[in-house]
Formats: sequence, structure tokens, C-alpha cells
Amino acid sequence: MTTKTIEIKYTPNAKQDLFHGCGATEVVYGGAKGGGKSTGLSIDAIAYAIQYPGATVYLFRETYDDLEANLIAEFKRFVPSELLKGDFNHSKHQAELINGSVIKFRYIRNYADAVGYQGRSMDYIGIDELTKHEERSVQELLSCLRSAKGFPVRFRGTCNPGGVGHAWVKKRYITPTEYGKKETIDQITGNGIAFIPATVYDNDVLMDNDPAYVRRLENLPESQRKAFLHGDWDSYEGMAFEKFSERLHVVEDFPIPPHWRRWRSADNGYTDPFAWYWFAVDPQGTVYIYREFTRTYDDMKLTYTQQAERVDALSKYSEIEDGDIKEQEERIDYTVLGHDAFAVQRATTGKALVDYYEEGGLQNFVMAVTDRKIRKATWVEYLEPYEDHEGNLTSKVKIFRSCKMLIETLPLQVNDEKDTEKVAETNYDHWYDGSGYGLITYHIEQSKEPEQPKGVIASHKEKLMRASNLTGRRRGWRS
Repeated sequence: MTTKTIEIKYTPNAKQDLFHGCGATEVVYGGAKGGGKSTGLSIDAIAYAIQYPGATVYLFRETYDDLEANLIAEFKRFVPSELLKGDFNHSKHQAELINGSVIKFRYIRNYADAVGYQGRSMDYIGIDELTKHEERSVQELLSCLRSAKGFPVRFRGTCNPGGVGHAWVKKRYITPTEYGKKETIDQITGNGIAFIPATVYDNDVLMDNDPAYVRRLENLPESQRKAFLHGDWDSYEGMAFEKFSERLHVVEDFPIPPHWRRWRSADNGYTDPFAWYWFAVDPQGTVYIYREFTRTYDDMKLTYTQQAERVDALSKYSEIEDGDIKEQEERIDYTVLGHDAFAVQRATTGKALVDYYEEGGLQNFVMAVTDRKIRKATWVEYLEPYEDHEGNLTSKVKIFRSCKMLIETLPLQVNDEKDTEKVAETNYDHWYDGSGYGLITYHIEQSKEPEQPKGVIASHKEKLMRASNLTGRRRGWRS
């Protein structure tokens, strides 16, 4: 008996059928809960293993418990015993088919786990709950996607909106395909990319067997309902800054009046992206983030001295004097940097990053408050809409449209799953961090001092100011 005569009792719904029939190298399926994602991925992996004898198939979740509860359970439910060479191997978490193909169920919780697979060859990679993973972890696995046997390699992922991987998944699979309306080509790898959107309404089996599940999704809070019921990639569970709105918080660039107070902040980086921001405050106390100097992971690297030279050159404004346009140097009160910028590398150069910044022409450095709870709380405070004296809706912070990376990544920040009072640490938080340092420092300076009971030596504000070095010596301060 051959594998072709063995029947798998599975009837795909319309969206699962599109998923199985898509020939693109990279395909992501889902977008909402209840769309039949785990079932679709399991069946797709089985079909590939049958079609290409001797194939090596890898299916991933975050833990073996997740694998057992989802992918392995679905595999056992659908695969006929006649297809297997022996029983499912629970100790190795894998199954071998009679045609020589092997399906391996594995986990990745973090980047270190992904690195552990370096050097392996994988004909097919499937990741259930793709948005639970950072891009670099998935890219590490994708480097193993190759076939010495000449099989067409396949990457398949399933997911819901939200999670630490929301931003990169949306950027790579959702936006380029216009939310699943077309296939596209990755210009670097040449891989075809597709997104198959599916919701609970596409899952006929679930709709028939558990109609109450739909009602439960319909009764969720708004952000969860949009993500889990409709697969909305612009509003999702775990979104750190739900109040952010381009209409409210983003303004067209305009010349900053020379008398407005200005300062800068930065998230340091060389291999990682750096993110420099300029701030100004108007007479009413509205903070404007008016300039951005940064690099993405794909841009050319700049040394810290080169960065400082560029920052110094950018810190200018134009002024008309006697009919001529003249460039004037901005008066920058101070530049806020993270703690690591002040750490002296005694074992190597004997210098700190601020030394290189000084060599590049910058001075007046202040150490940032890097507490992640304070950083999120400050952003929430400044993004909160309120009515001005004329009844117009506004906010305490405005961002110039030219600050493209901040505008792109701020709404993509997600809550830390272990502590929702913090923003999760991801590879796209550099712009949030860099601008947040400057916002916190200004907020500390403007905060009103609460009355303290007798015997209290240092108030909360004083402690924060000491942490940010605002009450003590400031590195490179001009007298």
C-alpha cells in the first residue's frame, strides 16, 4: 500500500484551503482567534511530508506543553496510523512517516533557543503563534530553511495580533500584502510572501459545534474584540499606548521659535540602532519632539564620534537677518543619555561613550532615569487627550511628522507580559526609549514638590532627580 491510498479525514474550510494551496515560500495564516490555525498548520505539515518523501519538517511552539495541547494533539487527531513508521516518539517529540519523512515538534522561548538550531537543514518550518516571538529568533530559524534534496522549502506561520512580534509580523506579512489582498516578493531573499486572513466566522466546524464561543469573543473589551474577533492589526490586546493617534499627536513640521527652550535625548547604539531626539516646549507647556536622527538595523553604522558630529551639525536653525537666511546654532540646555553612556570601559579603551560624544562636539550630558515603569507612565501621561481652554482636544506632547521611526514604532509598543506597567523589551523599542528619556527628564523638572511629613529626608522627586543627575554634577556642563 502506498501513502497515496491512505485517506486523511479532513475537510478544510475556504480559508484553510487557500492556505494549503498557496505556493509562496512564506505564508502567514490567521489574524483572529478561532480561525482553525493550529489545525491548518498541522495538516499542512503532514501534507508536505507526504508529498516529499524524506522531508525534514519542524513545527514550533513556545513550550512542549503548548505543543502537546495544540500541534501534537491535532497531528494525532488527523494522521492515520498507517502513515506512521511505528508509534509517535514522545521522548523525542517526533513522528516518522513510512516514506522516510520526519516531523519534529520543537520549542523556542527566546533567541538563545533559536540559535541552538544553527547549522540544521529544514525543508519545512511551521511556527504556531508567530507573534509571540521576536524577529531575530524567527530569522535565525529561517537561516536553516534549505533543502539539499531539492524540495521547495516552505515557511508557514499562524498568529493573532499583539505580542512582542506584532510589529515585525505586521511589517513583513500584513502591510506589504495589503492585509492579505495580494502576494509580494521580499527584495532581499526573493521569497514569495503571502498572508491569509481568517476569523472565527470562517471556521464552519467551530461555528456549528460551539456558537457560544463567538458570543464570548463578541463580548470582550474593545481592543481584545478587535484583535481576537476581527483580526484588527491596528488595535490589539497588549497595546501599550492605546491613546496614541496620528491625528491628535502628530503635527506638520514648523520652524521652532528661537526663544523656546530646547533639549535632546538619545538611546545609545552602534550595532543596535541609535535614536537621537530634539525637544522644545512652547509657552503653554506643550512639548514638541521636533527632530529625529537614527539608524535602522539595515542602515550604515556610525561611530559614536560620528554620531555626535552629525547631531551637532543638525542642531541649527535658519533665521532671516538683513534679508539673508543665516544658520544659527540652537541653544540646547542638555542632552539626556542612558546609564551605559557614562560607564567607563576600564578593561579596553578606558573611556565612556560620553567621551566620544564630547570628541564629536557635544557637551552638557545628563544621566537618564531608566526605570521602565516611569518611562511608560510618563508617555501615558503626555499622550492622554484633554480639552484646552477653547474646548479643542489636544495633548501634552506633539511629534513632528519628520520623526518617522518614532511615529511608526510608538503605536507598536506592547505591554510586558510579566508586568503590564512596563513596555516589553523588543528590538523595536530604541525609538521609544530614546525619546522617553528626554520626556521623563523634562517631566521631573516640572513636577510640583508634594508636601512631606516631618522626618522625610528625600522626596520621591528628589530621588528621581538624583538618579537623573539633575541635582548633582552634570557631565561636560558649560559654566
